[in-house]
Amino acid sequence: MKFTKRYETYMRGIRTAEQELPAVGLKRLKKMLKKCRSHRSPHHKTTSSSSDAEADGSRRCPGHCSVCDGSFFPSLLDEMSAVVGCFNEKAKKLLELHLASGFKKYVMWFSNRCHRNHGQLIQQGKDLVTYAIINAVAMRKILKKYDKESHGPYS
Repeated sequence: MKFTKRYETYMRGIRTAEQELPAVGLKRLKKMLKKCRSHRSPHHKTTSSSSDAEADGSRRCPGHCSVCDGSFFPSLLDEMSAVVGCFNEKAKKLLELHLASGFKKYVMWFSNRCHRNHGQLIQQGKDLVTYAIINAVAMRKILKKYDKESHGPYS
């Protein structure tokens, strides 16, 4: 199973009725890269006249392409900002609940309308770390694909 499929399956599995967690749109970002590669418009020019370079030019944008970079990176930044913001918010709530003591702890428990024991807090923390790791891997994979397919490291 490819990573994009696993990622989507994981994100569907952790979504709850009360709150939908933000995710990276890997398919959409891949389509952006593919569109850049497949539609040779005036912003895609080959720099060399050799047949190898021309064949490679049909696959890659030479250097940094302002059209590709102008759509790909802002989208990626928005999605990752949402993921990081969600992670920070949930981590802060878990830490406050876990580290609270005495009367403050009881007030927080009753205000959240749930009675969590220590084991549930630990499991939620593990789930949150897993969410962060899988999103970090998703970001690494899409950036690797950006380097490999669209804007090779030595373009």
